[in-house]
Amino acid sequence: MDHKVFLIHGFNKAASDMYPLEQYLGQMGYNCINLSFQLTFHSFEEAAAILAAQINEKIRNGEKVFLIGHSTGGIVIRKVLSDPLCASKVMRVVLVATPNQESSLAGLAHWIRPFTFVYKTLFSITPTFITQYQFFKSDVEIGATAGDRAGLLLGKMLRQRNDGRVETSSVWIPELKDYLILPYHHKQIHHRPETAKLIHHFLQTGYFLEHT
Repeated sequence: MDHKVFLIHGFNKAASDMYPLEQYLGQMGYNCINLSFQLTFHSFEEAAAILAAQINEKIRNGEKVFLIGHSTGGIVIRKVLSDPLCASKVMRVVLVATPNQESSLAGLAHWIRPFTFVYKTLFSITPTFITQYQFFKSDVEIGATAGDRAGLLLGKMLRQRNDGRVETSSVWIPELKDYLILPYHHKQIHHRPETAKLIHHFLQTGYFLEHT
């Protein structure tokens, strides 16, 4: 196996945050491309443009690639899939704890000015922004995992089931091929070997678990 996998980290992180997942997938035979993006003070659209350029540069001659994004990294991927040329080069996608419908915490931060003015990536996942943003749908199969361990302090501020940062209901979107809730918090879910195994199963079959 020599499948290329792009790993996209979340808000205020770097490629190092995806290193455990890179190691697990590497042991399974994947060729991981783990990149750092400016996902703190910049819009997610800037990161999406960089990722799209990387895909178009590295994926050629009919080759297909997998994309995996944690948290806001998943929003970056969804933007990239809006580009038909990029989408045609992607086989499957996994979104891990991605606030696809909104981040309630980012919404709260938006009212603490100039918080989201400075941290522009956060504004990208506020209810005001993301519920109105037009993500063009593609034929790429997408799976998503959410966590439900709200042991983190900020999780206590959320009313619905959540992983300490993102509500499980926000992760789900209608176009998902498969969706799974795991017993991990937001900072842990993408570092677990169990999550890596489920991701591997989805990348190969289109489902996280055995499907009949």
